[in-house]
Amino acid sequence: MNDLIDIDWEQLHQVSEYDPEFELELLTMLAADVKIHIADLRQAVVDRDAIAIFDQAHYIKGASANVGITSITALAQQLETLARDRHLADTAALVEQMAIDLGYLETYLATRHEIG
Repeated sequence: MNDLIDIDWEQLHQVSEYDPEFELELLTMLAADVKIHIADLRQAVVDRDAIAIFDQAHYIKGASANVGITSITALAQQLETLARDRHLADTAALVEQMAIDLGYLETYLATRHEIG
């Protein structure tokens, strides 16, 4: 299942100091946090609020990069750039792709918790 979500394992291992339980905890906390920020992003897109889109995307980019979730990091970077340049037309699609990728992460985590 983890082939649906791009994870930089070396980054995650470095942050967790190679502790698999801590890795699951970090990823679980990230998933919960990103879910909240995606809801805020969706509202910012509806409101066409470039500043809020930028701020939410910037936060998600940093948080996901810290633990190596490269697919979500890349989407957040794209959103950040679009918001900065005030090109908001494609932002909704990127937010929805981010939600899909978050779903893949949540599915991966659910399978890891079942195994552990």
